[in-house]
Amino acid sequence: MLDQGTADTIDRMTRKYWEQRVTEDGFLRLAAGKEIGHRIADMVDEETTGLIERRLTTRRQRKPGGASMPRSMGDIWVLSSGIYNPINVKAGESDKRGQPNMVSLKKLLRALLLRQIDSYYLLIVKMRLPAPIIVSVYLKDILDYLDHVTFDSGPGQIMLKERQFYEAVEAGTIPPPLTMDEKVSTLFRLLEDADRRLLRNRGRVMDLMRKMRDQFLASTAPGIDQTALNLQ
Repeated sequence: MLDQGTADTIDRMTRKYWEQRVTEDGFLRLAAGKEIGHRIADMVDEETTGLIERRLTTRRQRKPGGASMPRSMGDIWVLSSGIYNPINVKAGESDKRGQPNMVSLKKLLRALLLRQIDSYYLLIVKMRLPAPIIVSVYLKDILDYLDHVTFDSGPGQIMLKERQFYEAVEAGTIPPPLTMDEKVSTLFRLLEDADRRLLRNRGRVMDLMRKMRDQFLASTAPGIDQTALNLQ
C-alpha cells in the first residue's frame, strides 16, 4: 500500500493542480455547459495521471506487446512500500451522489488472491459548480471502505455508495482496520451474494418467458396487436 508520505504527496499535488486548473478560461468554458461530469472525466483522468507520472516513480499496465491495457485496474501504478500500487482516477460534481462503477470485482479479487496487490486506491476529484469552482480531492484505499460499496453480478462492477462514503470521509470516520484475509472474505461474500441474486432473477425471468411462450402457442388471436406499445 502507499506509505503516508507518498499518499500525502499525491493528495497535495492533485489538489494544487486542479485548484489552479479550474480557474483557467478554457476549463471554465468547458464547465459552463451541461453534463460536466461526463465531459471532464477523461480530461481529469489523463491530466492527473500525467501529473503523478511526472512526479513519482510509476508504471502503466501493458499488454505483452507493449500497448496500453485498456481495462487495467489502475489508471496509474505508483511505487511505494516496495510495490506498485494501483490508483483509479475518478471525477465528478460534488453535489451528485449515486453509485458509480469502480472496478471489476472478479479482477480485483483475483489480483488479491494471487498476491499481486494489497490495496486499491481511488483518487477522486470532485468539483462544486458553478464558478468559482471549488475542488475537493479524496485519496482512499477502497479496501478500507468495503461497508460503502455494493455489487451486482450483471455488470460485474463494484459500485461506490457515494452518499455513505462521503459522509464517512467528511466526518473523519476512520474504519476499523481489516486484515487481508478479512478483505478477501468480504469481497468473496459480495460475489457469492450477488451471484445468488442473479440466478434467482434469471430463474424468474425464464419462468415468465416460458409462461408467455405457452400462452402464445395456445393463442388463436390473429395479426399484430400494438395497443400496449402506447405509440403516439
